[in-house]
Amino acid sequence: MRFFRGADRWPRPRRHEGGGMRVLVTGARGFIGTALVPALEAAGHTVRGVGRGVHPVVKDWRRADLTAPESLAGVCDACEAVIHLAGVAHTRAGAHEHEAVTVAGTRALIAEARAARVAQFIFVSSIKVECARDAYAASRRMGEDMVRACGLPSVAIVRPALVYGPGMRGNLNRLLRMADLSWPLPIPPGGARRSLVHCDDLARVLVALLAQRARDALYTVTDGASYTMRDIYDLMRAAVGRPAARYALPEGVVPAVARFGDWMTRLTGRRWPWNSDGLAPLLASCTSDDRRVWEDLGMVPAYTLASGIAAMVAARGGRGERS
Repeated sequence: MRFFRGADRWPRPRRHEGGGMRVLVTGARGFIGTALVPALEAAGHTVRGVGRGVHPVVKDWRRADLTAPESLAGVCDACEAVIHLAGVAHTRAGAHEHEAVTVAGTRALIAEARAARVAQFIFVSSIKVECARDAYAASRRMGEDMVRACGLPSVAIVRPALVYGPGMRGNLNRLLRMADLSWPLPIPPGGARRSLVHCDDLARVLVALLAQRARDALYTVTDGASYTMRDIYDLMRAAVGRPAARYALPEGVVPAVARFGDWMTRLTGRRWPWNSDGLAPLLASCTSDDRRVWEDLGMVPAYTLASGIAAMVAARGGRGERS
């Protein structure tokens, strides 16, 4: 597919010592970024990191903020590829924040990439584009549309499932801490299902896509399975050496608990842990059995959920909480 007239005259990616490219990574200090940067360097690429933090994670570090387009000036200069990770990580943010970061920020980054004549652009979106109708999913969908229309020679959109691994935050991290409590949670055995992918497997896919130089590629990335929250919790209990839960609440109780949590959040002004957001994995499925990315890249996931959780707990010293 040719995006614009003269695409064949776009400069070919310049190879550096070791055969790699200079790759700009937004969100390099984030959860996925901390897995991706070493994977890129191991593949021989030179990484330029971009983020709001003052402490660089790579030698070539540019401090910038997606909500301040002027701070992005020149960030793509001399780069052959961009992997755009940065964005609002969780769904609790309001529509304005999603618009400012994911939509306006992506638009500004694309403009810089075009000005620098970047050859490859990989946008890391979310599987929630396929199964949610909230502000988070809408902003990711708008980001995807802009990337598709950006006119760069090689673009790929990656929709990872729920990403887990060392350094994860959010509901899964909270669940892992609770899995190490003496008294098990009576999580219902059925209900909604989720697809997941380990952060290292996602990093492997992103590195491989650089070599593929796909045009207008769209991939959903999972480990190939789907899980109930009880499945995930039981694997976490086993990994931290706790006995399996013997009891479970009826599935119909969960919506009532979520409504009570929402009411307590409004009443106290503080986020109640068991509200609609915290219990979302029990209330709404978000899955995909799309294996095309693994087939097209000639790879298989390195982690099952069981082995991934076990490795993550081992890295934390064998318990659910970091020592």
